[in-house]
Amino acid sequence: MESSGAIGILGGYGAVGSSVVRRLHQADIGPLLVGGRDPSRAGALIASLRHRRGTASVRAEAVDLWSASLDSFLSRCRLVVNCAGPSYRVLDTVARAALRHGVDYVDAAGDDPLHARLTADGGGADAWTAAARIALISAGALPGLSGLLPRVLLEPAAEPVRLEGYVGGVAALTPSAAGDVLLARGPEHGTSSAAWKDGAIRDRALKPRRDLRLPAFPRPVAAFPYLSTEAARLAETTGIRRLHWYTVFGGTRLAEELAMAWALDTADTADTAELVRAADEDVRRHGSWYGQEFRLWNGTDDGPPTRTHTLRAEDSYELSGFLAATAAQHVLAGHVKPGVHYAADALDPQSTATALAADPVAELEMT
Repeated sequence: MESSGAIGILGGYGAVGSSVVRRLHQADIGPLLVGGRDPSRAGALIASLRHRRGTASVRAEAVDLWSASLDSFLSRCRLVVNCAGPSYRVLDTVARAALRHGVDYVDAAGDDPLHARLTADGGGADAWTAAARIALISAGALPGLSGLLPRVLLEPAAEPVRLEGYVGGVAALTPSAAGDVLLARGPEHGTSSAAWKDGAIRDRALKPRRDLRLPAFPRPVAAFPYLSTEAARLAETTGIRRLHWYTVFGGTRLAEELAMAWALDTADTADTAELVRAADEDVRRHGSWYGQEFRLWNGTDDGPPTRTHTLRAEDSYELSGFLAATAAQHVLAGHVKPGVHYAADALDPQSTATALAADPVAELEMT
């Protein structure tokens, strides 16, 4: 990798991007170039860094992803971390431009639809490998940590037979995040009520679980079975026989509003105002908290789980910032081979979990 050029963070003053900027600055990684459509917000973030530890230089640049300013921005970068959203709209716009400029790419979001575009015939994974460039996607809390942390349980297990995953909580939604939540449905994202069993997806296999008490969450929650494509890849890659995956809601308003939008088929309009308000109402009622819990049965699925891995946090956006910044550091250090990769497949589970356990953003517990 070239030693010259900046580390660009697009959407760098948003909820996830600002976390990435702060983390890279604190690690003395730079120079940093904060991109977005509002230079004043980027300037306020940069001003706040003067009171923090870190010596890397940081500057701002106005960028519109759908104009020539994106090419101008990338021409000054050696790596770009994309935190701009909503990801369903951005898709491969930044990644394709990064490849044209010979710039490595980390995406705090992006899932199967982005991977499919980047690996499509005529310029996908082979093009990234041929150019000796890296595209590392799904480097957030979900997807990302949700596919990586279960591997901490699975890798040392001699005979893993069953895994349960519970991911979610209560959090405010930015308009971009709300747009992604609305559009995250269909087979390219996952299958509702499904489970993984003996090498295949089984439709209508699970029912919702209500008033569920788990260590990852501070109060009883509702858990809705949803086998994400990330979870299905995890099961297929590790060879586990049974996998049950649940989306967790700590309040009722967001779940109700999301179900209504999907039932009325209004999600494609990407009108996020009602969803944002519903999430805010849940936060007012129940506070803001987030968790991930993974329960493994090794050898037999009778009785209680053999081991449990629990993550507790106040802010899922900070968790995404942690993994995106970690992914960027791994790319810069040469720890990721050229090509297109999901972060959960490319990063080392144990070292990432160890770093997260030492970070104040989250509390990890293994039992």
